[in-house]
Amino acid sequence: MKKGLFLLFSCLLLVSMVLPACKGPVEKANTLKIGVIGPMQYIQGKHNWIGAEMARDEINAAGGIKVGDETYMIELIQSDSNEINSITDAATAMEKLILVDKADFIMGGFRTEAITPMIEVAMDNKKVFLVCGCSALQIMTPVSVNYDRYKYLFRVTPFANTYLIDNMVMELAMAGAIIKADTGVTRPLRVAICSEGAQWADTMTQIMKSFVPSKLKMEVSGVWRPSPTATELNAEMSAIEAANTDIIATIISGPLGIPYGRSLGELKVPAASLGINVESQAVPGYMQNTNKLGMYDTSLSSYAEGVAITPLTLPFFTAFEEKTGEAPAYNAGTYDAIYTLKSALEKAGTLDSDAMVGALEKVDQPSTSAVKFVFTGAGAKLNNPHDVTYGPGFSTGIATQWQPDANGEGQCVAVWPNPAYASEYTAAGYSADWGTVNYPGIAKWQIAPPLLDKLNAEVGAAPAAPATPTAPSTPTEEPAASPAGGEELPFEAKTYTNTQYGFSIQYPKEWVPNPSIITVPTIHMAAFSVESFVPGVVCMVYDKPEAITKDWVVSAFKSTGNVNPKVTSDISEITLSDGTKAYQYTAGYISATGYEVKSYVVDAIKGDKVIRVNCYTVDTFAPYDEVLQGAVARSLTLQ
Repeated sequence: MKKGLFLLFSCLLLVSMVLPACKGPVEKANTLKIGVIGPMQYIQGKHNWIGAEMARDEINAAGGIKVGDETYMIELIQSDSNEINSITDAATAMEKLILVDKADFIMGGFRTEAITPMIEVAMDNKKVFLVCGCSALQIMTPVSVNYDRYKYLFRVTPFANTYLIDNMVMELAMAGAIIKADTGVTRPLRVAICSEGAQWADTMTQIMKSFVPSKLKMEVSGVWRPSPTATELNAEMSAIEAANTDIIATIISGPLGIPYGRSLGELKVPAASLGINVESQAVPGYMQNTNKLGMYDTSLSSYAEGVAITPLTLPFFTAFEEKTGEAPAYNAGTYDAIYTLKSALEKAGTLDSDAMVGALEKVDQPSTSAVKFVFTGAGAKLNNPHDVTYGPGFSTGIATQWQPDANGEGQCVAVWPNPAYASEYTAAGYSADWGTVNYPGIAKWQIAPPLLDKLNAEVGAAPAAPATPTAPSTPTEEPAASPAGGEELPFEAKTYTNTQYGFSIQYPKEWVPNPSIITVPTIHMAAFSVESFVPGVVCMVYDKPEAITKDWVVSAFKSTGNVNPKVTSDISEITLSDGTKAYQYTAGYISATGYEVKSYVVDAIKGDKVIRVNCYTVDTFAPYDEVLQGAVARSLTLQ
């Protein structure tokens, strides 16, 4: 009996050991590793992560991503770049994502100064990097200049800062119309530009200085550049009020936005606040963090409650709010970035980076913030391939304002684009197509009470509008009533004289010194431009070459950091007004800030040096004027 039981148990044991083997090998799930990099202690990084989490959870719950014959489940790797506090930490974090964590794809990035080295690390390793946070135009320029190296770089959110400025101008145009209609004020409104002292805001600040008077017919009351890490702005707010400011145009992307809102409210500055303040996108956090002192602040944004840009917008907004108790900031566009990756992976059928580049370039689909999301191509207007396509029918952005609700609490509502003010957009030089952009849920923008009280009192105290404060002028060179030689100048001139190298030029008397152009002090001698941005002129000194040839001209431009320079005309010999022989030509290049520059250049040889006068512009902001630019360049005289 015992022997029989023993044999029975032995047989059962053998069967139990054999049966699992008969089932065949268990399929192991494939894992797609996506690195999410950003300043994780701040809203910019936190919302990067949350947006990516939401997309991961949805896609994995639906069965993953089909790549060829394989199915992949998404694994996210969080990387705190600490880039708001430390630029060097960002590149280190990127290296770890790639070399240690073995991320297949990467998305995120925020601060321009930090994302530049991050990009270099990603490109060194041929990793597709989807930018979700940095708007600087210049980070995308390398794709057009050196495609083979930088083709793995794409931007999903936001669109380039040049277009953020366009949105700001239309936002201010709408607000200006409402202010004048509701108060009866007729004088030009005065605008203070308050932009954080960060690289991404440098060019935007210059452009706004130009666009406020040229497009909006408003006056610039001053420019303030507080530190990105400042904890209060009382001095700036007091100065802005003293300058009789009506509107503050903000260009603030980081934590500075909170002390800005506090100081604005604490001092009851009688000015409307419009522009970019990413912290004000935090709902309800901005009201909590500013103790409701940020009420009436208006900022460009991507999302607002009840505003359906596409059928995907409100489901995403609601799910984000349910998950976090907050509204998504634009950095949450990592959600769209992962769905963009999914679409490209399914088309490419492989994780290979080169194949993915081609698939990403063909992406064409709606996103949560764009009616039609496609990347810009090789002929992009701003020399920015692989960027967000901007404009009506594509990605437009919105603007939101904090307005009091019936209980006096703050509610963040969308106020732009508002088709009711389409005529104001066209008056500022924008396409009539903007009048067709009509998202449901847009409310009327409201004037902050301190400004309303100030202007009502001003209009009531008419007859005379308050005097416009005059900004102190910067001493420049002595005025010149007439040109030094025979050519009649098409402008009233000032003269700059360089005694070290013995030359002079003349330039329009309203131009001011522009030290930001002096990036290579051993070559750049002086620079002048319109107060805002372009046109301008820069004087340079080079060692004399064997001959003034196109190859030498190109190499000389490259030596001062310009990208993809080219001579766009013949180099012709001329005689300057002092009898000196010189060489004139036109040239083009991409500046360090990513803009396509058009120049009229004169080179003259003096001893063992070449004196160059480069009169330049950027067509997007001030069309090329050969009469003006040529006259400035040919005004060169040698002593």
